[in-house]
Amino acid sequence: MDMKFVSDDIDSISLHDCDISEFKFGEDIELIFEDGFDVASPNPLNGTGRHKRTGEAAVVLKNGRYVSGEMSFGRVYNNAGDGFADECRPISENELSELQFEVLAFKFEDGTAFFVGDSRKECNFCELKFVCANMLFCWNEFTDDAWFQDYENE
Repeated sequence: MDMKFVSDDIDSISLHDCDISEFKFGEDIELIFEDGFDVASPNPLNGTGRHKRTGEAAVVLKNGRYVSGEMSFGRVYNNAGDGFADECRPISENELSELQFEVLAFKFEDGTAFFVGDSRKECNFCELKFVCANMLFCWNEFTDDAWFQDYENE
């Protein structure tokens, strides 16, 4: 991915309520955010003094590999007699392109990237897990203020 700005400052990036519009698999895994993501004002590449939304952007998982994913179908009655339990099913790598994934939270630690979100297509809670050498946030421009611009203590 050829982008003007590349940051590894995970603490100043917000993917909350941002949609992964495409997953590209190669030596690196690229998570494409067609409508962008949010870059907080402390990010060294954001010299605006404000929290900003990018145009089209990507999260690049360097030397990445998809490990696993799971989709929850909510709380269903467990007929074994022990009440309610979450019914889940695995998500294959091939299914990712159809997922229409809205990110609610993410983290990167010890070489593992976790994404928690919602499948807009199926309206179900999902968790995705990747391993990678590094997680990079890439964009070309800022287009608007971030959704949390006017909230205190953000």
